[in-house]
Amino acid sequence: MIIKKIIICAGILVLAIGCSTAQKASEVAAIKVSVGPYLKMSCSELATEQNDLLNAAQAAGAQVDSSHQSDKNAELVAWILFAPAAFMIDGNQEEAAKLASIKGQLEAVQDAQKVNKCVNR
Repeated sequence: MIIKKIIICAGILVLAIGCSTAQKASEVAAIKVSVGPYLKMSCSELATEQNDLLNAAQAAGAQVDSSHQSDKNAELVAWILFAPAAFMIDGNQEEAAKLASIKGQLEAVQDAQKVNKCVNR
């Protein structure tokens, strides 16, 4: 009887973990951004832009991870209290899209630095 309850609880937990569409920051892929606008920048401007984008990516990544964790917690509570509500959890697509854009811009800046033969310090 106890083993049956453990199996049922484990099954519910497996379902709860797998339903959310929320992503971790490390799972967000960059969106391709044109390198064109960055090619007109000097190496010092590119370095400044890169630093700004790195700071923005770090902040956006923290926000994505925070909303991922909140989504997972809400999903677990929904499964425990009212299972159909777990299917209505939105995920963190908005935060992930912002991070993907920043990652793409960062890649474009790095490509421009290579083309302009800028030396990274």
